[in-house]
Amino acid sequence: MLLPEYRHARGTTPVLRIMQFGAHGLFLVLLAVGTARAAVDEPNPLPAFVLAAAVLVWYLLGVWFARRAAEATGRDWYGPLWLGVLVLGWLGLSLLAAGFVWVAFPLFFLCFHLLSTRVALAATVAITAVVIAATLWHGSSNTVASFLGPIFGATAAAGMALIYQQLLRDTQQRQRLLDELTRSHDELLSAQDELAALQREAGAVAERARLAKDIHDTLAQGFSSIVLLARAGQRGDDPKAVLVQIAETAQDNLGEARRVVGALTPSALEDASLESALGRQLAQLGTHTGIAGLLHVEGDPLPLPMDFDVALLRVAQSALANVRLHSRAENVRVTLSYDQDEVRLDVVDDGVGFDPASVVDPASFGLRAMRDRLETLGGSLVVESAPGDGTALAATLPVSGAQS
Repeated sequence: MLLPEYRHARGTTPVLRIMQFGAHGLFLVLLAVGTARAAVDEPNPLPAFVLAAAVLVWYLLGVWFARRAAEATGRDWYGPLWLGVLVLGWLGLSLLAAGFVWVAFPLFFLCFHLLSTRVALAATVAITAVVIAATLWHGSSNTVASFLGPIFGATAAAGMALIYQQLLRDTQQRQRLLDELTRSHDELLSAQDELAALQREAGAVAERARLAKDIHDTLAQGFSSIVLLARAGQRGDDPKAVLVQIAETAQDNLGEARRVVGALTPSALEDASLESALGRQLAQLGTHTGIAGLLHVEGDPLPLPMDFDVALLRVAQSALANVRLHSRAENVRVTLSYDQDEVRLDVVDDGVGFDPASVVDPASFGLRAMRDRLETLGGSLVVESAPGDGTALAATLPVSGAQS
């Protein structure tokens, strides 16, 4: 163990520092007083001067270097060793001159800080006995004072040391709480940084998913239409009409590409309602493929949030693209139904149908994208089909709390 101001310098209070410096000051003052009295009272004070100088140097070495030595080696016995040598030096001084016996008072204080309580009490009793014996050895005429003075001094020093110990424990507890609070704060900041990184990553993943869905529902379907039109032109259909349709489809695709990148409103919804946009999709399907399309609206149209309109339009675009590419249908019916609780989009064709359980990539991506888009808004997607029996697709979104 080490001197208290160096064992616990971090986080000490002004009161503790005053007591620490007071103990040092008391030791130095009493050592100086003893040296002065030795110069006056002793016929040969030189041995006392030399030993007093050695004790002073040893004391200062303990104050300044004991902490560094213990930290370097990890040993705790430097403090008791330093105190033991200091007590031996004091014992020699007390035998050489009576004025040095009172240096025992700061030694009492040090005992309670560098030793366990039980050992400190034993050391205090022993030092007190030495003080009494040394006082009598040097011929003190006041026997009562020789006994009571050291006893009262030892008691006072022990009391001060115990008060200091309690203050020190309170300071250490506060410092531990402060350190724990600091660690918790640092951990919280680290957790916030990790959360922010996760949120950024989640945002990037969500943006990639949005782009994938929009590209599938718009650009990929448009390119498929261009491929079909080009094949129709190769079969001998009117080349000029086919080129016009290809140009129109490519122009629409270009506009959709710009809007997908910018996450803007689909061009079909910019200047028209959802019903009108669906009607145009059916008209384009009929123009390009000859499939007869019919739009039916049930109920009173409700003002929906833009993301609801976009979701339903994208579902319709993807469903009609599947009709064009895979169904070989002659007719398709789109029904948009409004009621108090939900809005529903039905796309029904009379094509060849398919087995929904057997759909695999890449075609199944369209169904997954439609379902994910609707579920993000609290909706659902149901697909009913069978080979040779056409296909019915129903997209539902909740209206409650979503009206704009």
